[in-house]
Amino acid sequence: MDLVDETLREWRSGALVYGQSDCMLSIGRYLARAGHKDVTGLFVGRYDTREGALAMMAEHGGVPGLVAMTGAVPKCGAPARGDVLEVLYQDEDGVTGIGGICTGDAVALRLERGTIEVALRFVRYAGVWHVGD
Repeated sequence: MDLVDETLREWRSGALVYGQSDCMLSIGRYLARAGHKDVTGLFVGRYDTREGALAMMAEHGGVPGLVAMTGAVPKCGAPARGDVLEVLYQDEDGVTGIGGICTGDAVALRLERGTIEVALRFVRYAGVWHVGD
């Protein structure tokens, strides 16, 4: 079992709570466990709704800005297992980005309804950051 498996097990064992265990904080904790700077303390408890999370992300440059705060390095090319991706999706507010973890041929996302994995061929992503050695 590697860090990806351990992280997904944790995500699946608990609920998403905005400001405590939401997608932004979950990716931040994953990056910290992988050896990057832990910036989650700057955000825990500062919001408690989806709107608050989106505002906090916007204030810090979205997924790219938040990942950059940890020191993770952007990567060109296809994502590999363990890399973090900014997955794009359409909602009522337009196109939004969410952080996910590449599981190999899929990306895992922590959502309100639970943790899901979607085949990479079905997602649009805007950025990839190398995680690991």
